[in-house]
Amino acid sequence: MNIVEKIKLLFAIKKPVTELVNEAKQIKSGFKTWEFWGTILGCLISVSTALAGFIPATTALIISTALTVLYNIVRAFQNSGVDGVTPVAQSTRFIAMLAGIISAGLLSLKNGGVNPEWITTAISILAAIGAASQSLGATQPTIEQPK
Repeated sequence: MNIVEKIKLLFAIKKPVTELVNEAKQIKSGFKTWEFWGTILGCLISVSTALAGFIPATTALIISTALTVLYNIVRAFQNSGVDGVTPVAQSTRFIAMLAGIISAGLLSLKNGGVNPEWITTAISILAAIGAASQSLGATQPTIEQPK
């Protein structure tokens, strides 16, 4: 390959690389999204109000589980089709899932707590959605072959 062919190759791959970089810039880091902070704050508020006795513990469990499930689904769809996979422990989906599980654990420790079947169901839902969202978020884009 001579120098002219190398220069032609650089110009040929410039457009796809530029498009890929622009797409990656459009997706915010999970920590910079309002969805992440809304989920974390929602879990904290629901658990603290339940521990203070303002709302029933089961209501707080449902709220924190629903927020975590919704965040994981939304974020998984945002991340699907983007190059690269975030390691599980560094993913905001994982952190949000931990917040939901910790919320469930705190509510179960409260005097009178929550029925253990509710806790088991909530944690099972969180685990299933967490695994599914990690798998969906790891979906890599397909590269079209030149014709």
